[in-house]
Amino acid sequence: MDSNNPAFSAFANTIYDTAGLNRLIDDLTLIERSLFKDKSGPISAKARDFTTGNIIPVFEEIEKAGLEPTTEAKQSAFLKDAAGFLQALTVVKVTIAFDPTFNLVIKLSNQLSQFLGKKVILDLIIDENIIGGAIFEYNGLQSTQTLQTKLESQIKGLLKSPNP
Repeated sequence: MDSNNPAFSAFANTIYDTAGLNRLIDDLTLIERSLFKDKSGPISAKARDFTTGNIIPVFEEIEKAGLEPTTEAKQSAFLKDAAGFLQALTVVKVTIAFDPTFNLVIKLSNQLSQFLGKKVILDLIIDENIIGGAIFEYNGLQSTQTLQTKLESQIKGLLKSPNP
């Protein structure tokens, strides 16, 4: 797999969370399995009849940039490699108290990507017990940045301090 292929970044730039990642990998797998059923030409033309319209513009962008292979065998390998590239993206688990808007997911993914210096996919967990803030988990490390944690710390401090 060529992880430096700029075409793969075009796919990665369309996703921000694990739900989107899984949908995209499923689409690529479906296309790879169905690609050569009596059709020739670029992948976008072959896939147009049996996949969602969301992925077709990505293929068209890759085709315009001259990054798509032209032979069937190379197209098949390209699709497998793209799925492999996507599966290897960095995932950060984020636990928050509410179901975020798509714009918030994009913003948070972009901020974490910029901070880590690589594309980040969010594994979002909704936990209504968190009063505010978020819990971030990455590479086995956890950072709890919640109002609940701050309140618990303050309450413990108050309980330990001597009464005047």
